[in-house]
Amino acid sequence: MTNTKTQAGVQAAPAPWPTLTVAELSAHSGNIREVQAPADLLADVKNNGVEEPLYVVRTHGEVPQIIDGFQRFAAAVAAGLETVPVTPRPVIRLDALTPHPKNAREDLDINAAFVESFRAEACRIPVKIQRLAGGVLQVNDGNRRYYGAKDAGLTHVPYEWEDDDRDEAGQFLDMITTAQHRKSLTTSEMNQAMFSAAEAGAQVGRIAKAAGVRQKDVKTLVKVRSHEKLSAAVSSASTYEWTFERLAALAEFEDDPEVLAAISEAATRRGATAGDVDWVIAVARTRRDKQAKAEAHRAELEGAGAKIRTADELSERALPVWRLSGVTAREHEECKGQVWVLDDRRGDRYEPYCSAPSLYGHASLNGAGGAGGTKTPAEREAERAARAAVKAGNLEWDAAESLRRKWITDLIKRRNLPKDATNALVGHVNNALLDGTWGVSDDLNKQGTTEILGSFLGLSVQQAKDRSSFTKHVAKDPRRSAQFQFAAIAAVREMSATRGAWRTDHQRNPWRRERTAGWFRVLTSLGYPLTPIEQAVVDDEPYAPTSKKSRAAITSGGAPQGGQEASADEEEGEPEAEEADEPASDDEAAT
Repeated sequence: MTNTKTQAGVQAAPAPWPTLTVAELSAHSGNIREVQAPADLLADVKNNGVEEPLYVVRTHGEVPQIIDGFQRFAAAVAAGLETVPVTPRPVIRLDALTPHPKNAREDLDINAAFVESFRAEACRIPVKIQRLAGGVLQVNDGNRRYYGAKDAGLTHVPYEWEDDDRDEAGQFLDMITTAQHRKSLTTSEMNQAMFSAAEAGAQVGRIAKAAGVRQKDVKTLVKVRSHEKLSAAVSSASTYEWTFERLAALAEFEDDPEVLAAISEAATRRGATAGDVDWVIAVARTRRDKQAKAEAHRAELEGAGAKIRTADELSERALPVWRLSGVTAREHEECKGQVWVLDDRRGDRYEPYCSAPSLYGHASLNGAGGAGGTKTPAEREAERAARAAVKAGNLEWDAAESLRRKWITDLIKRRNLPKDATNALVGHVNNALLDGTWGVSDDLNKQGTTEILGSFLGLSVQQAKDRSSFTKHVAKDPRRSAQFQFAAIAAVREMSATRGAWRTDHQRNPWRRERTAGWFRVLTSLGYPLTPIEQAVVDDEPYAPTSKKSRAAITSGGAPQGGQEASADEEEGEPEAEEADEPASDDEAAT
Protein backbone atom coordinates (compact mmCIF):
# COMPACT_ATOMS: atom_id res chain seq x y z
CA MET A 1 0.00 0.00 0.00
CA THR A 2 1.49 3.31 -1.05
CA ASN A 3 1.23 6.27 1.28
CA THR A 4 3.25 9.13 -0.16
CA LYS A 5 3.98 11.50 2.71
CA THR A 6 4.41 15.22 2.59
CA GLN A 7 7.55 16.76 4.05
CA ALA A 8 7.82 15.83 7.69
CA GLY A 9 7.86 18.56 10.28
CA VAL A 10 6.65 21.35 8.01
CA GLN A 11 2.89 20.94 8.31
CA ALA A 12 1.06 24.12 9.18
CA ALA A 13 -0.98 23.91 12.38
CA PRO A 14 -4.67 23.26 11.68
CA ALA A 15 -7.12 26.06 12.28
CA PRO A 16 -8.40 26.25 15.92
CA TRP A 17 -11.84 24.98 16.80
CA PRO A 18 -14.70 27.49 16.81
CA THR A 19 -15.78 28.47 20.31
CA LEU A 20 -18.93 29.31 22.24
CA THR A 21 -19.12 31.15 25.52
CA VAL A 22 -19.82 29.20 28.68
CA ALA A 23 -22.54 31.74 29.46
CA GLU A 24 -24.38 31.08 26.17
CA LEU A 25 -24.31 27.33 26.72
CA SER A 26 -25.32 27.66 30.37
CA ALA A 27 -28.33 29.78 29.40
CA HIS A 28 -29.92 26.67 27.88
CA SER A 29 -31.26 24.40 30.62
CA GLY A 30 -30.72 21.31 28.47
CA ASN A 31 -26.97 21.77 28.80
CA ILE A 32 -27.02 21.71 32.61
CA ARG A 33 -26.86 18.11 33.84
CA GLU A 34 -26.29 16.48 37.18
CA VAL A 35 -22.74 15.69 36.07
CA GLN A 36 -19.60 16.08 38.14
CA ALA A 37 -16.30 16.26 36.35
CA PRO A 38 -13.74 13.66 37.50
CA ALA A 39 -10.86 15.12 39.50
CA ASP A 40 -8.22 14.32 36.85
CA LEU A 41 -10.32 15.94 34.10
CA LEU A 42 -10.94 19.03 36.21
CA ALA A 43 -7.23 19.36 36.96
CA ASP A 44 -6.37 19.02 33.26
CA VAL A 45 -8.96 21.63 32.23
CA LYS A 46 -7.65 24.05 34.88
CA ASN A 47 -4.11 23.65 33.51
CA ASN A 48 -4.74 23.36 29.77
CA GLY A 49 -8.30 24.40 29.09
CA VAL A 50 -10.76 22.18 27.22
CA GLU A 51 -8.79 20.52 24.39
CA GLU A 52 -11.41 18.10 23.14
CA PRO A 53 -14.25 20.03 21.42
CA LEU A 54 -17.83 19.63 22.59
CA TYR A 55 -20.25 18.27 20.01
CA VAL A 56 -22.91 20.98 19.79
CA VAL A 57 -25.86 21.34 17.40
CA ARG A 58 -28.36 24.16 16.92
CA THR A 59 -31.96 23.32 17.77
CA HIS A 60 -35.06 25.21 16.66
CA GLY A 61 -34.56 28.86 17.45
CA GLU A 62 -30.80 28.50 17.00
CA VAL A 63 -30.34 27.35 20.58
CA PRO A 64 -26.97 25.56 21.13
CA GLN A 65 -27.47 22.03 22.50
CA ILE A 66 -24.61 19.89 23.77
CA ILE A 67 -24.80 16.36 22.38
CA ASP A 68 -21.49 15.06 23.65
CA GLY A 69 -19.09 16.58 26.20
CA PHE A 70 -21.15 17.20 29.33
CA GLN A 71 -18.28 16.28 31.66
CA ARG A 72 -15.90 18.61 29.84
CA PHE A 73 -18.48 21.39 30.02
CA ALA A 74 -18.96 20.82 33.76
CA ALA A 75 -15.19 21.01 34.21
CA ALA A 76 -15.09 24.26 32.21
CA VAL A 77 -17.79 25.78 34.43
CA ALA A 78 -15.98 24.68 37.58
CA ALA A 79 -12.65 26.02 36.25
CA GLY A 80 -14.20 29.40 35.47
CA LEU A 81 -13.44 29.29 31.72
CA GLU A 82 -15.12 31.90 29.52
CA THR A 83 -15.23 29.89 26.27
CA VAL A 84 -15.01 26.27 25.16
CA PRO A 85 -14.16 24.73 21.76
CA VAL A 86 -17.08 23.20 19.88
CA THR A 87 -17.76 21.20 16.73
CA PRO A 88 -21.09 20.95 14.85
CA ARG A 89 -20.56 17.24 14.17
CA PRO A 90 -19.05 14.31 16.05
CA VAL A 91 -15.28 14.03 15.75
CA ILE A 92 -12.75 11.56 17.07
CA ARG A 93 -9.03 11.77 17.71
CA LEU A 94 -6.90 10.32 14.94
CA ASP A 95 -4.59 8.62 17.41
CA ALA A 96 -7.58 6.62 18.70
CA LEU A 97 -8.10 5.03 15.28
CA THR A 98 -6.46 2.09 13.53
CA PRO A 99 -6.41 1.95 9.70
CA HIS A 100 -7.81 -1.17 8.09
CA PRO A 101 -4.94 -3.68 7.65
CA LYS A 102 -6.34 -4.93 4.33
CA ASN A 103 -7.62 -1.78 2.68
CA ALA A 104 -8.68 -2.45 -0.92
CA ARG A 105 -6.79 0.53 -2.32
CA GLU A 106 -3.19 -0.41 -3.08
CA ASP A 107 -2.22 3.17 -3.88
CA LEU A 108 -3.78 5.78 -1.62
CA ASP A 109 -2.27 8.60 -3.72
CA ILE A 110 -1.70 10.93 -0.76
CA ASN A 111 -0.41 13.83 -2.83
CA ALA A 112 0.45 17.36 -1.74
CA ALA A 113 -2.77 18.86 -3.12
CA PHE A 114 -4.88 16.31 -1.23
CA VAL A 115 -3.08 17.05 2.05
CA GLU A 116 -3.31 20.81 1.48
CA SER A 117 -7.10 20.56 1.12
CA PHE A 118 -7.22 19.07 4.65
CA ARG A 119 -5.11 21.89 6.02
CA ALA A 120 -7.43 24.42 4.44
CA GLU A 121 -10.85 22.95 5.20
CA ALA A 122 -10.13 20.00 7.52
CA CYS A 123 -11.76 16.62 6.83
CA ARG A 124 -15.32 17.14 5.60
CA ILE A 125 -16.49 13.55 4.96
CA PRO A 126 -16.81 11.26 8.03
CA VAL A 127 -14.74 8.10 8.21
CA LYS A 128 -16.72 4.98 9.04
CA ILE A 129 -15.36 3.13 12.07
CA GLN A 130 -16.14 -0.11 13.88
CA ARG A 131 -15.28 -1.24 17.42
CA LEU A 132 -13.51 -4.59 17.32
CA ALA A 133 -12.72 -7.04 20.10
CA GLY A 134 -10.28 -5.54 22.56
CA GLY A 135 -11.59 -2.02 22.03
CA VAL A 136 -9.76 -1.37 18.71
CA LEU A 137 -11.46 1.36 16.63
CA GLN A 138 -10.85 0.31 13.02
CA VAL A 139 -11.38 2.54 9.97
CA ASN A 140 -13.49 0.47 7.57
CA ASP A 141 -14.13 3.28 5.08
CA GLY A 142 -12.03 6.42 4.73
CA ASN A 143 -8.46 5.16 5.04
CA ARG A 144 -7.24 7.70 2.46
CA ARG A 145 -8.90 10.47 4.49
CA TYR A 146 -7.26 9.07 7.63
CA TYR A 147 -3.75 9.31 6.17
CA GLY A 148 -4.43 12.66 4.47
CA ALA A 149 -5.64 14.20 7.74
CA LYS A 150 -2.67 12.73 9.58
CA ASP A 151 -0.19 14.16 7.07
CA ALA A 152 -1.93 17.55 7.30
CA GLY A 153 -1.36 17.65 11.05
CA LEU A 154 -5.04 17.33 12.01
CA THR A 155 -5.84 15.87 15.40
CA HIS A 156 -9.48 14.90 14.75
CA VAL A 157 -11.70 13.68 11.94
CA PRO A 158 -15.50 13.41 11.74
CA TYR A 159 -16.79 9.86 12.07
CA GLU A 160 -19.83 7.62 12.02
CA TRP A 161 -20.27 4.12 13.40
CA GLU A 162 -20.35 0.98 11.30
CA ASP A 163 -23.01 -1.56 12.23
CA ASP A 164 -21.67 -3.55 15.17
CA ASP A 165 -22.69 -6.82 13.53
CA ARG A 166 -20.84 -6.09 10.25
CA ASP A 167 -18.56 -9.07 9.61
CA GLU A 168 -15.17 -8.98 7.87
CA ALA A 169 -16.69 -9.92 4.51
CA GLY A 170 -19.10 -7.02 4.84
CA GLN A 171 -16.21 -4.64 5.46
CA PHE A 172 -14.70 -5.48 2.08
CA LEU A 173 -18.07 -5.26 0.35
CA ASP A 174 -18.48 -1.78 1.86
CA MET A 175 -15.15 -0.79 0.30
CA ILE A 176 -16.48 -1.86 -3.08
CA THR A 177 -19.89 -0.22 -2.84
CA THR A 178 -18.66 3.10 -1.41
CA ALA A 179 -16.01 3.34 -4.14
CA GLN A 180 -18.59 2.61 -6.83
CA HIS A 181 -21.02 5.17 -5.41
CA ARG A 182 -18.46 7.98 -5.51
CA LYS A 183 -18.18 10.05 -8.64
CA SER A 184 -15.62 12.81 -8.95
CA LEU A 185 -16.66 16.23 -10.17
CA THR A 186 -16.01 16.86 -13.84
CA THR A 187 -13.64 19.67 -14.78
CA SER A 188 -16.60 21.90 -15.63
CA GLU A 189 -18.35 21.10 -12.36
CA MET A 190 -15.19 21.79 -10.38
CA ASN A 191 -14.68 25.10 -12.17
CA GLN A 192 -18.28 26.13 -11.53
CA ALA A 193 -18.00 25.22 -7.85
CA MET A 194 -14.82 27.26 -7.44
CA PHE A 195 -16.34 30.26 -9.22
CA SER A 196 -19.49 30.00 -7.10
CA ALA A 197 -17.30 29.92 -3.99
CA ALA A 198 -15.56 33.10 -5.18
CA GLU A 199 -18.91 34.77 -5.82
CA ALA A 200 -19.98 33.79 -2.31
CA GLY A 201 -16.96 35.61 -0.88
CA ALA A 202 -14.29 32.94 -0.56
CA GLN A 203 -10.76 34.26 -0.99
CA VAL A 204 -8.53 32.95 -3.77
CA GLY A 205 -6.11 31.32 -1.33
CA ARG A 206 -8.86 29.43 0.46
CA ILE A 207 -10.35 28.17 -2.80
CA ALA A 208 -6.95 27.07 -4.10
CA LYS A 209 -6.15 25.10 -0.95
CA ALA A 210 -9.54 23.43 -0.82
CA ALA A 211 -9.42 22.43 -4.49
CA GLY A 212 -5.72 21.53 -4.49
CA VAL A 213 -4.87 23.92 -7.33
CA ARG A 214 -2.66 26.98 -7.76
CA GLN A 215 -3.87 30.43 -6.78
CA LYS A 216 -2.87 31.53 -10.28
CA ASP A 217 -5.37 29.05 -11.73
CA VAL A 218 -8.18 30.26 -9.49
CA LYS A 219 -7.49 33.87 -10.51
CA THR A 220 -7.62 32.83 -14.18
CA LEU A 221 -10.93 31.04 -13.65
CA VAL A 222 -12.48 34.02 -11.86
CA LYS A 223 -11.22 36.43 -14.52
CA VAL A 224 -12.67 34.38 -17.38
CA ARG A 225 -16.03 33.71 -15.73
CA SER A 226 -16.35 37.37 -14.71
CA HIS A 227 -15.67 38.62 -18.26
CA GLU A 228 -18.80 38.79 -20.38
CA LYS A 229 -17.29 37.67 -23.71
CA LEU A 230 -14.92 35.10 -22.23
CA SER A 231 -17.63 33.59 -20.07
CA ALA A 232 -19.93 33.41 -23.10
CA ALA A 233 -17.26 31.49 -25.01
CA VAL A 234 -16.98 28.98 -22.16
CA SER A 235 -20.74 28.65 -21.79
CA SER A 236 -21.24 28.09 -25.51
CA ALA A 237 -19.07 24.96 -25.20
CA SER A 238 -20.34 23.77 -21.83
CA THR A 239 -19.58 20.11 -22.57
CA TYR A 240 -15.97 20.87 -23.44
CA GLU A 241 -13.28 20.31 -20.78
CA TRP A 242 -12.00 23.81 -20.07
CA THR A 243 -8.73 23.24 -18.27
CA PHE A 244 -6.94 26.10 -16.53
CA GLU A 245 -4.43 26.22 -19.36
CA ARG A 246 -7.17 26.70 -21.97
CA LEU A 247 -8.98 29.24 -19.81
CA ALA A 248 -5.70 31.17 -19.59
CA ALA A 249 -5.47 31.03 -23.39
CA LEU A 250 -8.94 32.53 -23.65
CA ALA A 251 -7.84 35.36 -21.37
CA GLU A 252 -4.79 35.94 -23.58
CA PHE A 253 -7.03 36.73 -26.54
CA GLU A 254 -9.79 38.66 -24.77
CA ASP A 255 -9.21 41.61 -27.13
CA ASP A 256 -9.17 39.49 -30.29
CA PRO A 257 -12.75 38.56 -31.29
CA GLU A 258 -11.56 36.56 -34.31
CA VAL A 259 -9.40 34.24 -32.21
CA LEU A 260 -12.07 33.91 -29.52
CA ALA A 261 -14.57 32.92 -32.20
CA ALA A 262 -12.13 30.35 -33.62
CA ILE A 263 -11.49 28.82 -30.18
CA SER A 264 -15.22 28.70 -29.45
CA GLU A 265 -15.94 27.14 -32.84
CA ALA A 266 -13.31 24.46 -32.28
CA ALA A 267 -14.69 23.66 -28.81
CA THR A 268 -18.29 23.39 -29.99
CA ARG A 269 -17.54 21.38 -33.13
CA ARG A 270 -19.15 17.96 -33.06
CA GLY A 271 -16.65 15.39 -31.86
CA ALA A 272 -14.22 18.11 -30.76
CA THR A 273 -11.23 17.02 -28.71
CA ALA A 274 -8.80 18.91 -26.52
CA GLY A 275 -6.34 18.77 -29.40
CA ASP A 276 -8.62 20.78 -31.70
CA VAL A 277 -8.68 23.73 -29.34
CA ASP A 278 -4.98 23.40 -28.58
CA TRP A 279 -4.30 23.59 -32.32
CA VAL A 280 -6.30 26.80 -32.75
CA ILE A 281 -4.57 28.31 -29.73
CA ALA A 282 -1.11 27.28 -30.93
CA VAL A 283 -1.65 28.83 -34.38
CA ALA A 284 -3.01 32.04 -32.84
CA ARG A 285 -0.10 32.28 -30.41
CA THR A 286 2.45 31.64 -33.11
CA ARG A 287 0.91 34.31 -35.35
CA ARG A 288 0.77 36.80 -32.49
CA ASP A 289 4.36 36.13 -31.43
CA LYS A 290 5.64 36.49 -34.98
CA GLN A 291 3.75 39.75 -35.42
CA ALA A 292 5.20 41.10 -32.17
CA LYS A 293 8.74 40.22 -33.23
CA ALA A 294 8.20 41.71 -36.68
CA GLU A 295 6.85 44.94 -35.18
CA ALA A 296 9.82 45.16 -32.84
CA HIS A 297 12.24 44.61 -35.73
CA ARG A 298 10.46 47.22 -37.83
CA ALA A 299 10.67 49.76 -35.00
CA GLU A 300 14.39 49.06 -34.72
CA LEU A 301 14.91 49.52 -38.46
CA GLU A 302 12.86 52.70 -38.62
CA GLY A 303 14.81 54.06 -35.68
CA ALA A 304 17.97 53.54 -37.70
CA GLY A 305 16.46 55.34 -40.71
CA ALA A 306 15.85 52.25 -42.86
CA LYS A 307 13.30 52.29 -45.70
CA ILE A 308 10.38 49.88 -45.20
CA ARG A 309 8.41 48.55 -48.15
CA THR A 310 5.76 45.91 -48.76
CA ALA A 311 6.27 43.18 -51.35
CA ASP A 312 3.57 44.72 -53.56
CA GLU A 313 5.41 48.04 -53.61
CA LEU A 314 8.52 46.49 -55.16
CA SER A 315 9.12 46.21 -58.86
CA GLU A 316 9.60 42.86 -60.53
CA ARG A 317 13.32 43.58 -60.72
CA ALA A 318 13.76 43.77 -56.92
CA LEU A 319 15.69 40.95 -55.25
CA PRO A 320 16.61 40.01 -51.68
CA VAL A 321 20.24 40.87 -50.97
CA TRP A 322 21.23 37.27 -50.39
CA ARG A 323 20.45 36.61 -54.07
CA LEU A 324 22.87 39.24 -55.30
CA SER A 325 26.22 38.07 -56.64
CA GLY A 326 29.49 39.51 -55.36
CA VAL A 327 28.11 41.64 -52.55
CA THR A 328 27.66 40.86 -48.85
CA ALA A 329 24.76 42.01 -46.73
CA ARG A 330 27.05 44.41 -44.86
CA GLU A 331 28.44 45.86 -48.09
CA HIS A 332 24.96 46.37 -49.47
CA GLU A 333 24.00 48.58 -46.51
CA GLU A 334 25.60 51.49 -48.41
CA CYS A 335 23.51 50.84 -51.56
CA LYS A 336 20.92 53.54 -52.28
CA GLY A 337 18.53 50.85 -53.47
CA GLN A 338 18.38 48.99 -50.15
CA VAL A 339 14.90 48.62 -48.65
CA TRP A 340 13.52 46.27 -46.03
CA VAL A 341 10.60 43.91 -46.67
CA LEU A 342 8.81 41.55 -44.28
CA ASP A 343 10.24 38.06 -44.66
CA ASP A 344 7.14 36.06 -45.61
CA ARG A 345 8.92 32.77 -45.03
CA ARG A 346 9.53 33.51 -41.35
CA GLY A 347 7.00 36.22 -40.66
CA ASP A 348 8.88 37.54 -37.63
CA ARG A 349 11.48 39.88 -39.16
CA TYR A 350 12.32 42.01 -42.19
CA GLU A 351 14.99 41.20 -44.76
CA PRO A 352 17.02 43.58 -46.95
CA TYR A 353 16.19 43.91 -50.66
CA CYS A 354 17.75 45.80 -53.50
CA SER A 355 14.94 47.66 -55.25
CA ALA A 356 16.77 47.81 -58.63
CA PRO A 357 19.86 45.56 -58.82
CA SER A 358 20.86 46.39 -62.41
CA LEU A 359 20.48 50.12 -61.78
CA TYR A 360 22.87 49.95 -58.83
CA GLY A 361 25.39 47.63 -60.49
CA HIS A 362 24.44 44.28 -58.97
CA ALA A 363 24.10 40.93 -60.68
CA SER A 364 21.86 38.16 -59.41
CA LEU A 365 22.97 34.68 -58.45
CA ASN A 366 22.59 32.17 -61.29
CA GLY A 367 21.31 34.99 -63.48
CA ALA A 368 17.79 34.54 -62.04
CA GLY A 369 15.38 37.40 -61.53
CA GLY A 370 16.08 41.09 -61.59
CA ALA A 371 15.31 41.53 -65.28
CA GLY A 372 12.99 40.25 -67.96
CA GLY A 373 9.49 40.82 -69.17
CA THR A 374 6.61 42.17 -67.21
CA LYS A 375 4.26 39.68 -65.54
CA THR A 376 0.57 39.81 -66.22
CA PRO A 377 -1.86 40.75 -63.43
CA ALA A 378 -2.99 37.12 -63.29
CA GLU A 379 0.59 35.94 -62.85
CA ARG A 380 1.23 38.49 -60.13
CA GLU A 381 -1.97 37.48 -58.35
CA ALA A 382 -0.99 33.81 -58.59
CA GLU A 383 2.37 34.59 -57.04
CA ARG A 384 0.76 36.57 -54.24
CA ALA A 385 -1.58 33.65 -53.52
CA ALA A 386 1.35 31.24 -53.58
CA ARG A 387 3.33 33.40 -51.17
CA ALA A 388 0.33 33.67 -48.85
CA ALA A 389 -0.13 29.88 -48.87
CA VAL A 390 3.52 29.27 -48.08
CA LYS A 391 3.45 31.91 -45.34
CA ALA A 392 0.35 30.31 -43.78
CA GLY A 393 1.85 26.84 -44.07
CA ASN A 394 5.09 27.93 -42.46
CA LEU A 395 3.18 29.55 -39.62
CA GLU A 396 1.15 26.40 -39.01
CA TRP A 397 4.30 24.27 -39.20
CA ASP A 398 5.86 26.41 -36.49
CA ALA A 399 2.67 26.14 -34.41
CA ALA A 400 2.69 22.36 -34.78
CA GLU A 401 6.33 22.29 -33.74
CA SER A 402 5.55 24.17 -30.53
CA LEU A 403 2.77 21.70 -29.64
CA ARG A 404 4.87 18.69 -30.57
CA ARG A 405 7.91 19.75 -28.56
CA LYS A 406 5.80 20.58 -25.54
CA TRP A 407 4.26 17.10 -25.75
CA ILE A 408 7.73 15.52 -25.96
CA THR A 409 8.95 17.64 -23.05
CA ASP A 410 5.99 16.57 -20.92
CA LEU A 411 6.64 12.92 -21.80
CA ILE A 412 10.27 13.24 -20.72
CA LYS A 413 9.30 15.01 -17.48
CA ARG A 414 6.75 12.39 -16.44
CA ARG A 415 7.50 10.34 -13.35
CA ASN A 416 6.49 6.71 -12.92
CA LEU A 417 6.01 6.14 -16.63
CA PRO A 418 4.02 2.93 -17.27
CA LYS A 419 6.17 -0.08 -18.05
CA ASP A 420 4.83 -0.51 -21.58
CA ALA A 421 5.57 3.15 -22.35
CA THR A 422 9.11 2.82 -20.98
CA ASN A 423 9.67 -0.28 -23.09
CA ALA A 424 8.43 1.58 -26.17
CA LEU A 425 10.92 4.41 -25.58
CA VAL A 426 13.76 1.93 -25.11
CA GLY A 427 12.74 0.19 -28.32
CA HIS A 428 12.92 3.42 -30.33
CA VAL A 429 16.30 4.28 -28.83
CA ASN A 430 17.65 0.82 -29.68
CA ASN A 431 16.31 1.09 -33.21
CA ALA A 432 18.05 4.43 -33.74
CA LEU A 433 21.37 3.30 -32.24
CA LEU A 434 21.63 -0.31 -33.38
CA ASP A 435 20.20 0.18 -36.87
CA GLY A 436 22.19 3.37 -37.40
CA THR A 437 19.15 5.33 -38.55
CA TRP A 438 18.69 9.10 -38.70
CA GLY A 439 22.37 9.94 -38.76
CA VAL A 440 22.53 9.96 -34.98
CA SER A 441 26.32 9.77 -34.91
CA ASP A 442 26.59 12.80 -37.20
CA ASP A 443 23.88 14.95 -35.64
CA LEU A 444 23.92 14.11 -31.94
CA ASN A 445 26.43 16.77 -30.95
CA LYS A 446 25.45 19.54 -33.36
CA GLN A 447 24.55 22.89 -31.88
CA GLY A 448 20.95 22.66 -33.06
CA THR A 449 20.53 19.28 -31.36
CA THR A 450 22.07 20.60 -28.15
CA GLU A 451 19.65 23.51 -27.99
CA ILE A 452 16.60 21.28 -28.53
CA LEU A 453 17.85 18.67 -26.04
CA GLY A 454 18.44 21.30 -23.38
CA SER A 455 14.84 22.42 -23.81
CA PHE A 456 13.53 18.84 -23.59
CA LEU A 457 15.47 18.28 -20.35
CA GLY A 458 14.20 21.51 -18.83
CA LEU A 459 17.66 23.02 -18.41
CA SER A 460 18.19 26.71 -17.79
CA VAL A 461 19.91 28.87 -20.39
CA GLN A 462 23.10 28.76 -18.33
CA GLN A 463 22.97 24.96 -17.87
CA ALA A 464 22.33 24.42 -21.58
CA LYS A 465 25.55 26.19 -22.57
CA ASP A 466 27.75 23.21 -21.68
CA ARG A 467 26.67 19.96 -23.34
CA SER A 468 29.22 17.96 -21.32
CA SER A 469 27.34 18.79 -18.10
CA PHE A 470 23.87 17.67 -19.21
CA THR A 471 24.07 14.31 -17.41
CA LYS A 472 25.07 16.00 -14.17
CA HIS A 473 21.94 18.11 -14.23
CA VAL A 474 19.55 15.19 -14.71
CA ALA A 475 21.32 12.25 -13.03
CA LYS A 476 19.45 12.94 -9.78
CA ASP A 477 16.45 11.03 -11.13
CA PRO A 478 17.67 7.67 -12.49
CA ARG A 479 14.08 6.43 -12.88
CA ARG A 480 13.84 8.55 -16.03
CA SER A 481 16.90 7.05 -17.74
CA ALA A 482 14.88 5.70 -20.66
CA GLN A 483 13.24 9.11 -21.09
CA PHE A 484 16.60 10.89 -21.04
CA GLN A 485 17.95 8.57 -23.73
CA PHE A 486 14.85 9.07 -25.81
CA ALA A 487 15.24 12.84 -25.38
CA ALA A 488 18.63 12.70 -27.11
CA ILE A 489 17.23 10.76 -30.06
CA ALA A 490 14.18 13.03 -30.17
CA ALA A 491 16.42 16.11 -30.32
CA VAL A 492 18.25 14.67 -33.35
CA ARG A 493 15.00 13.90 -35.13
CA GLU A 494 13.44 17.25 -34.27
CA MET A 495 16.47 19.06 -35.69
CA SER A 496 15.77 17.38 -39.03
CA ALA A 497 12.01 18.03 -38.95
CA THR A 498 12.23 21.46 -40.55
CA ARG A 499 9.82 23.36 -42.79
CA GLY A 500 11.01 21.67 -45.95
CA ALA A 501 9.10 18.57 -44.86
CA TRP A 502 5.64 20.02 -45.49
CA ARG A 503 6.30 21.63 -48.90
CA THR A 504 5.05 19.81 -52.02
CA ASP A 505 5.72 22.57 -54.55
CA HIS A 506 8.93 23.23 -56.49
CA GLN A 507 10.80 23.33 -53.19
CA ARG A 508 9.67 19.91 -52.05
CA ASN A 509 12.31 17.88 -50.22
CA PRO A 510 11.40 14.17 -50.48
CA TRP A 511 14.37 13.07 -48.35
CA ARG A 512 13.45 15.33 -45.45
CA ARG A 513 9.72 14.62 -45.82
CA GLU A 514 10.27 10.86 -45.63
CA ARG A 515 12.45 11.12 -42.52
CA THR A 516 10.05 13.50 -40.81
CA ALA A 517 7.06 11.27 -41.59
CA GLY A 518 8.90 8.36 -39.97
CA TRP A 519 9.51 10.43 -36.85
CA PHE A 520 5.87 11.47 -36.67
CA ARG A 521 4.82 7.82 -36.87
CA VAL A 522 7.02 7.11 -33.85
CA LEU A 523 5.37 9.89 -31.88
CA THR A 524 1.91 8.73 -32.94
CA SER A 525 2.68 5.25 -31.63
CA LEU A 526 3.49 6.87 -28.27
CA GLY A 527 0.14 8.70 -28.16
CA TYR A 528 0.90 12.07 -29.74
CA PRO A 529 -2.13 13.45 -31.69
CA LEU A 530 -0.93 14.77 -35.04
CA THR A 531 -1.93 18.22 -36.21
CA PRO A 532 -3.36 18.59 -39.71
CA ILE A 533 -0.07 19.70 -41.26
CA GLU A 534 1.83 16.83 -39.63
CA GLN A 535 -0.76 14.32 -40.84
CA ALA A 536 -0.32 15.62 -44.39
CA VAL A 537 3.40 14.81 -44.14
CA VAL A 538 2.71 11.31 -42.83
CA ASP A 539 0.18 10.67 -45.61
CA ASP A 540 2.50 12.26 -48.20
CA GLU A 541 -0.32 14.56 -49.29
CA PRO A 542 -0.23 18.25 -50.25
CA TYR A 543 -1.28 20.50 -47.40
CA ALA A 544 -3.80 23.33 -47.62
CA PRO A 545 -3.40 25.70 -44.65
CA THR A 546 -7.09 26.66 -44.89
CA SER A 547 -8.18 23.08 -44.17
CA LYS A 548 -10.63 22.83 -41.25
CA LYS A 549 -9.95 19.15 -40.62
CA SER A 550 -9.89 18.55 -36.85
CA ARG A 551 -7.10 16.77 -35.03
CA ALA A 552 -9.62 14.17 -33.93
CA ALA A 553 -10.56 13.41 -37.54
CA ILE A 554 -7.00 13.13 -38.80
CA THR A 555 -5.92 10.97 -35.91
CA SER A 556 -8.66 8.51 -36.84
CA GLY A 557 -7.39 8.22 -40.38
CA GLY A 558 -8.60 11.21 -42.42
CA ALA A 559 -6.25 13.56 -44.25
CA PRO A 560 -6.72 17.10 -45.53
CA GLN A 561 -7.05 17.36 -49.28
CA GLY A 562 -5.91 20.01 -51.71
CA GLY A 563 -2.68 21.94 -51.70
CA GLN A 564 -0.70 24.79 -53.11
CA GLU A 565 1.88 25.17 -55.81
CA ALA A 566 4.03 28.13 -54.84
CA SER A 567 6.06 29.08 -57.87
CA ALA A 568 7.22 32.53 -56.85
CA ASP A 569 10.98 32.99 -57.00
CA GLU A 570 10.70 35.15 -53.90
CA GLU A 571 9.98 32.01 -51.85
CA GLU A 572 13.39 30.56 -52.46
CA GLY A 573 15.75 30.91 -49.53
CA GLU A 574 19.48 31.33 -49.19
CA PRO A 575 21.21 27.91 -49.29
CA GLU A 576 23.15 26.85 -46.24
CA ALA A 577 25.40 23.90 -45.46
CA GLU A 578 23.55 20.78 -44.33
CA GLU A 579 24.17 17.03 -44.34
CA ALA A 580 26.45 15.89 -47.13
CA ASP A 581 23.93 13.31 -48.29
CA GLU A 582 21.05 15.77 -48.58
CA PRO A 583 20.64 18.80 -50.83
CA ALA A 584 19.79 21.94 -48.88
CA SER A 585 16.18 23.10 -49.10
CA ASP A 586 16.09 26.71 -50.23
CA ASP A 587 13.19 27.52 -47.97
CA GLU A 588 15.06 26.38 -44.87
CA ALA A 589 17.72 29.05 -44.96
CA ALA A 590 15.71 31.20 -42.60
CA THR A 591 14.60 28.42 -40.24
